Amino acid sequence: MKLALADLCQGMRRRELWIYLGWRDVKRLYNRSVLGPFWLTLSMGVMVVGLGLLYSQIMKVDVAHYLPNLAIGLIAWGLISGIIIGGCNIFIAAGGSLRQIRMPLSIHVYQFVWSQVLTFAHNFIIYFLIIAFFGINPGWSSLLFIPALILIIINGFFISLILGPLCARFRDIPMIIGSVMQLAFFLTPIIWSAQALEGRGLVLAANPFYHFIEIVRDPLLGGTATFTNWAACVAMTTALGIVGTIFFARYRARVVYWS
Repeated sequence: MKLALADLCQGMRRRELWIYLGWRDVKRLYNRSVLGPFWLTLSMGVMVVGLGLLYSQIMKVDVAHYLPNLAIGLIAWGLISGIIIGGCNIFIAAGGSLRQIRMPLSIHVYQFVWSQVLTFAHNFIIYFLIIAFFGINPGWSSLLFIPALILIIINGFFISLILGPLCARFRDIPMIIGSVMQLAFFLTPIIWSAQALEGRGLVLAANPFYHFIEIVRDPLLGGTATFTNWAACVAMTTALGIVGTIFFARYRARVVYWS
């Protein structure tokens, strides 16, 4: 356990390295393109507008109400699913450098999570465009978005400590995770409203993704999210922190061989 905690601390101290590497990962995907990483923003924007106009007509709801909810939900889901799905390949993709360069393993996790945060930041531009277009003023409650984002990032880090080694050992798990996340997207109120399950609160309460989406989306639209949402997210963060640290300590030494 001491070696694992030392690894995590050493990785954090070398933040200049993983900050640079994470930014390089994002830029490398769009080398020589005119818009560069802003293709992320454009592609997400097109999807938000397209789905928003379509589903607002299908569900017969006001697009001015539906589109902001959908946009924030998709942006938040992009961060959550990106971390979970991408976290499966952290050590698989870094196998070459793991065997050649001696450095804390956690640097690769920090680098990956940081790259996902950068992607989220590019997509978040869409939120500002939408609230400007529809004249939405979320007020001071929007500041609750900051602790909500921090909770998601911390959870993403700890779940990556679990999925990274686990998927390096069992290469079928990334495909399973991908399929599960596709199903989870449709089970989470992103393209549909949580009010559609009114009277079936237990179904929503049992969905961990719902709570994280709500603590991001509600403050950005002028709300605060419920106490249950915040309590569930804090509880999951604590549990994942304990499990993730123990798991990383247990299997950290084997990651190089598995990758």
